[in-house]
Amino acid sequence: MIEIQDELYKDLEAVRQISIVPSMLEMICQITGMGFAAIARVTSDRWLACSVRDEVQFGLPVGGELKIETTLCNEIRNHRQLIIIDHVEADPHYKHHHTPQIYGLQSYISIPIILKDGTFFGTLCAIDTKPVKINNTKVISTFTMFAELLAFHLQSQELMDRSYQANQALVGKNTILTQVNTDLDTIVYTASHDLKTPVANIESLLNMLADTIEQEEIDRAEINQIMGMLKSSVQRFAVTIKDLTTIVEADQSRNEKGSEVIAIFEIVDDVKQDLNQLIINSKASIEVFSPDSFLLNISKKNFRSILYNLLSNALKYRSSERTPQVRLNMEQVEGRIQLSVRDNGLGIPTEKQDQVFTLFKRLHNHVEGSGLGLYIVKRLVENAKGQIQVNSTLNKGTTFTIIFPMAI
Repeated sequence: MIEIQDELYKDLEAVRQISIVPSMLEMICQITGMGFAAIARVTSDRWLACSVRDEVQFGLPVGGELKIETTLCNEIRNHRQLIIIDHVEADPHYKHHHTPQIYGLQSYISIPIILKDGTFFGTLCAIDTKPVKINNTKVISTFTMFAELLAFHLQSQELMDRSYQANQALVGKNTILTQVNTDLDTIVYTASHDLKTPVANIESLLNMLADTIEQEEIDRAEINQIMGMLKSSVQRFAVTIKDLTTIVEADQSRNEKGSEVIAIFEIVDDVKQDLNQLIINSKASIEVFSPDSFLLNISKKNFRSILYNLLSNALKYRSSERTPQVRLNMEQVEGRIQLSVRDNGLGIPTEKQDQVFTLFKRLHNHVEGSGLGLYIVKRLVENAKGQIQVNSTLNKGTTFTIIFPMAI
């Protein structure tokens, strides 16, 4: 019997979904007086029964198969013409044919089912072990009408499937577009707010500096103070620009294709160099449990960005009550690559865990940050066709789990 994963299963299901098929096969048996009727999916190497009416215990169920080379349908697939036999023994062309001999047939009719685009689907056929007079206009016109009706329904279902798939793709794109627009609104609002303040400060400080310089007695201490404040405002301005650039780069990674070998320990060591001062100050330990490398559909640069943000967060949001311990684990699980980063830090309240990946969202205000890190991580993961989950217990710690598909 055919399995669900079989490539022809969808064709069997397509026939099953045509509600008139059982009545059609019953009518064929009544009109012809034959005991077996079927709709078959026929390919170059398969003959599959998609629907069956068996009044003579021929023994072939729905989903059953015949060897293609033993059937007359194999010949019909090539010449695409009706074959009709009233009495095999009296037919000079078919009385020695192997098909009637194999199956003990004396009467046979089969007509091709050809879709509107010219695709050969299979056949509508009927057989019996006794001779039956079926080579007449009534039977032939009935089979022709039914074959055309089946072709119409099958073609309509295919068009509906295509329409559904196209609609689903459109829904998916609209969802992405809606999210992009929402993020864009947030970016524009945040950018205008975060850029306005340092620009206004810089303008004000420059005016103060100009006034100070114009004084007869220049106060060096005041100038140095103003210069320090200017540097701080410029630095804040630069950070905002950098954050916005990071968002753009994350979006552009969606177009990156191809796979790369990701050397885990090498990338972790590189990230630890950037976080070295934070690691020293917090006396944190970072353990890595993983094979040396994996082949992933993500660039080394983007994978490094993911690790940097996750490890940086684990250290920034540490608990003051214990030494930070971070465990990174990467392994193959059920045909996919799973990366987890677990810490023993502050944790996240249950009611706020669905907000951690939101753009510019910060759940702990006592630590400096832009609220971009986890948003960027989620973008990079999704662009690589992966998934990310968070599991956290307040005052105990947080685990981020990322699942990547296997690279092809």
